[in-house]
Amino acid sequence: MKVTVNGTISKEALKVILETQKAKSQIIDEFCKENKITSFHYKDSELEYIVEGKPNKPKIEVRTND
Repeated sequence: MKVTVNGTISKEALKVILETQKAKSQIIDEFCKENKITSFHYKDSELEYIVEGKPNKPKIEVRTND
């Protein structure tokens, strides 16, 4: 997650901003997981968030002893 704040702000304001961005990133993660999206890029004036993951379906190899 990349958050850019220009200027001086109070600790309380920074805490509120970071909590808001954390909530946004959790919503994006849940959406991507539910819809099986493996690559997603979100950017607004406060937050830039990139989801890059592996497909949810694991690769399974079956071996038999012949």
